[in-house]
Amino acid sequence: MKISDSIYYTPHQVASFFSISKDTLLYYDRIGLFSPAMRKENGYRCYSAAQLNELDTILTLKDLGIPLAAIKEAVDHLSTPSFLNLLENEERSIRQRIEECNVLLDIVSAIKSSINEACEAEKGKLYRSFFKAKPIVKVPISTAGAATTDDEWQEAYSELMAISDCKSIISIGSVVRLNEARRFSGSICREVYAVCAGALKDSIPEGVYAYMYFSGSLDNLSSFYKRFFIALDESGLKPSGDIYEELSISTITTRDENEHVTKLMVRLSTPALEN
Repeated sequence: MKISDSIYYTPHQVASFFSISKDTLLYYDRIGLFSPAMRKENGYRCYSAAQLNELDTILTLKDLGIPLAAIKEAVDHLSTPSFLNLLENEERSIRQRIEECNVLLDIVSAIKSSINEACEAEKGKLYRSFFKAKPIVKVPISTAGAATTDDEWQEAYSELMAISDCKSIISIGSVVRLNEARRFSGSICREVYAVCAGALKDSIPEGVYAYMYFSGSLDNLSSFYKRFFIALDESGLKPSGDIYEELSISTITTRDENEHVTKLMVRLSTPALEN
């Protein structure tokens, strides 16, 4: 059944139908996107019943994120092929946004999981688990003395932020050489790294890792390392490779240093896999 062309509505009625403001209708009229079917002698605008479908289409396209200029172009040259082309382009754009949102959801989930694990883990207890490879971005730290200064670490961290996609970062940490960790209780860091989402050329290699969580300020870091190595030695586990010192809960999560959590983890040598 054809919609009657003899039924007209006021701007107030049309705005009410679609839950928009009269100013929106005036703006659409001003830019030539959607104008009233007729104007009375007193200047009042009137919209025909047949126009409601057109406005519904315009508002739907707008809700899809299509710019008004593109909608106007489609309306001005309306045809089935051009309209389908407009929808196909928007479909591709929506699918791309969905993929981007899915990546962000994975990052948020990984950050939550890391924080929850740090909160729930028994502090000072030695754990052992198999970890898959974690993609990382890392930057060397220029350490001049027998300990890495805050300024040296911060300089490397700034460089790391400059070359990383900050939105993909899951956690931040430092790399400490195993032999130096024993000698200097972790006071010398050789690299700063960020665990990130996505495929990267560097990674924390997969394998069985021993790890331990510590709560409190990094001022107590040397005691964290001493307790970590004592636990490793008492358990008869043989570490191999670098130690990854990860800030599981830091100033990003809480300002209270007493609530900060540091995770120390090291890959175990092959014989330990049979333990």
